[in-house]
Amino acid sequence: MAEIRVSSAERDDAIAALGVHLSSGRLSSEEHERRQRQATEALTRAELETLFDDLPAPHPDLTAAITPRRPTMVNPEWPGGRTGTRASRVMDVIGVLSLLVGLPVAIVMTAVSGAWWMFVVVLGVAAVAMVLGVAFMAPAAAPSPADDREERVADDSAEKDG
Repeated sequence: MAEIRVSSAERDDAIAALGVHLSSGRLSSEEHERRQRQATEALTRAELETLFDDLPAPHPDLTAAITPRRPTMVNPEWPGGRTGTRASRVMDVIGVLSLLVGLPVAIVMTAVSGAWWMFVVVLGVAAVAMVLGVAFMAPAAAPSPADDREERVADDSAEKDG
C-alpha cells in the first residue's frame, strides 16, 4: 500500500519538535541540521516518523495523515449493494422470457382471435417475476466494525514494520 503523503504544516510541526529536542540538549546542532533537512525533504508520514524513533515526546502530530479507509465494495449489478442468488436469477429469466415470448404471442392472439387480455397476463407474469427476482436477492455482507478495526490495526502494524 502506498504511503500517505504529508503536508507542509506537518513538516513544519516536525521541524518545531526537532527544535525542542535541540534546545533540551538531546540533539547536537549537526544532528539537528541533518534531521531538519530530512524533515524538509520528507514526502511521507513514515519518513517523518523515522526522525523521531530515538527521541521522546514531543513528536509531530501526524493524525491528519491517516491511512484512508478502503472503499466499500458495491455490487455493480445492483446499486443497493445486493447480490444475486440462483432464485433471483431464475425469476429474472422468467420475467424476460415472458416478455420476449409472451408479447409476440399476445400480439398474434389479439390479431387472430381478439384475445387482448393476453397482454395483461404477459405483463403481469413479467412484473411478478421481476419483483420476486429482486425479493430473492441477498443483501451484500457489510463489514462489521470489529473487522474494520482489525484491518486498521493490521495496516498500522504493517506500516511500522515496513
